[in-house]
Amino acid sequence: MQPAQARDAYVRYQGDALVLKLARFVWQMHILSAWLLAYVLKGVVAPHLLWPWVVWMSVFGLVQAYVCFRGAAHADAGGGEVARYAAAFDTTAILLAMGWGWLAFMLLPAEDTELRTFIGFIISGGVLTGTGTHNMRYPMLVITLSIIMLAQAARAFLDNPEGQRLVAAGMLVVFLLLMLGLGWVLRGFTWQGFVLQWEKMQLAEELEAAKAEAENANEAKSRFLAQASHDLRQPIHAMGLLLASQSDAQLPAETRQVFDRLKQSVDILSKLFTSLLDITLLDTQQIQPSFNAFSLSELIDNIVAEFAPAAKAAGCTLRAEASETVIESDPLIVRRILQNLVSNAIRHGEGTDILVTTETTGNTISLLVRDWGPGIEAEEQARMFEAFERGGDVTDASNGVGLGLAIVRRLAELAGARVSVASKAGEGATFRVSMFTTADHIDPAVATAEPLATEPVSQTGTALIVDDDHATLEATGALLASWGWDVDLRTTLSAEDMESLVRPDLIICDYDLRRSQTGLQIIQTLQDRLDRIPALIMTGSSSPETTAHIREAGLLVLLKPVRPAQLRSALISLVG
Repeated sequence: MQPAQARDAYVRYQGDALVLKLARFVWQMHILSAWLLAYVLKGVVAPHLLWPWVVWMSVFGLVQAYVCFRGAAHADAGGGEVARYAAAFDTTAILLAMGWGWLAFMLLPAEDTELRTFIGFIISGGVLTGTGTHNMRYPMLVITLSIIMLAQAARAFLDNPEGQRLVAAGMLVVFLLLMLGLGWVLRGFTWQGFVLQWEKMQLAEELEAAKAEAENANEAKSRFLAQASHDLRQPIHAMGLLLASQSDAQLPAETRQVFDRLKQSVDILSKLFTSLLDITLLDTQQIQPSFNAFSLSELIDNIVAEFAPAAKAAGCTLRAEASETVIESDPLIVRRILQNLVSNAIRHGEGTDILVTTETTGNTISLLVRDWGPGIEAEEQARMFEAFERGGDVTDASNGVGLGLAIVRRLAELAGARVSVASKAGEGATFRVSMFTTADHIDPAVATAEPLATEPVSQTGTALIVDDDHATLEATGALLASWGWDVDLRTTLSAEDMESLVRPDLIICDYDLRRSQTGLQIIQTLQDRLDRIPALIMTGSSSPETTAHIREAGLLVLLKPVRPAQLRSALISLVG
């Protein structure tokens, strides 16, 4: 069906439904008026003429009541038989109009002018009511009004004196034309109202379809990034580890400069990819908060120690002034928020002081990161938490792609907090994350501090490294070898290999391996045979179920791309 045809069909359906619904309050008029007029005319009109008319009006009035109530019920239920009931209603309306025409022509007493005027007013009131309620069935309205008013006009022509006949009949015909004109105008208004309603519904459907298409496109994009993340992570991960393994190599000055630039580029690429991955995980709702009671002051001290070298390199002084406080939140989400805020302050602080502190209000606490840099213009503050908004005229990729604060805002919302900024140009900026609820005791299973990457790994030995990607396997092996480990590199381990394997001092394993084998299965098999061995899994899978499954097994998991500092920290926590 063409759009115009569908629109007209909708309007006709709604018009029929409207007539049937309104008629539920009109049919009584026919019956009550008939009995009232019978009482008035019983001494004037012969009974054999009057009472058949009363019966006619009562019977077809009741039939009309049945039709309009049944039709209105079908309309309310969205049934497809409304047009049939509307046609039946037309029939009853014409039959009732014939009754009124019979009254006007045959039963009006010619000699009683007052009675004829009284009945004329009743008939005119019925005509006006029908004009207001039945105009959406306009052909029926024309027929019924014409029957009633032309019969009354004919009677007026016959009953009035010679000089008044044309005037009396003409006035009734003019009234008929006025009522038909009024009905046409009302029909036009009602029709246009239903057309607007149809267009509104179409716009709503188009908007819903566009919204669904946009959501599907966004979901497809996020699903693609999530599925492709493993393959994207591998080369970045391998480059970072391989470059770190050669950090202490003796190189000519010119080569060292190129090498350092390459390390810097890989580090930037790794951070950018991590930000994009964070956005993907948030879009696909794969980050779900897990609330625990932990020490916020301990977390702040750990982050300050972690970023101290970066702050020093940027000419900033990073310090913490946080009271001993325990809060109820997700420690990993709060850590990520604080890392992004401190990194942002170092990047934009321009060699000034940076303070990480807290502010307590009752049983709630806010986290503040304050710098004394150039500040943020008011117009930039309104959009700085939007994705890919970097502020100012920043174009250097080393300053990020503008996802850090967008991630902070969304992570804060996940943790039930709110992030805001207060700043004036030339007076620095204060980022506030509020409000966290304080707690009385720390959950003993929650750890917020990570070993510092600058600490040396005090214990070495033989490290078994299993990864089906050759570049990643060799890069991981080269980095651990540069740290003093003997490495045993494997792309896979068969059951026979595991039976003959000499017990290593450390196991580093990818999660997704060939032949439907997982790193978790390998580690659990080796630990069952060789007793407890320090082990961790490095995986490119962004699935929270995979991460939770690994942690439930009591193993440490690192998500690729893993920076050398992260790996060193993990080894310190495993072997000291």
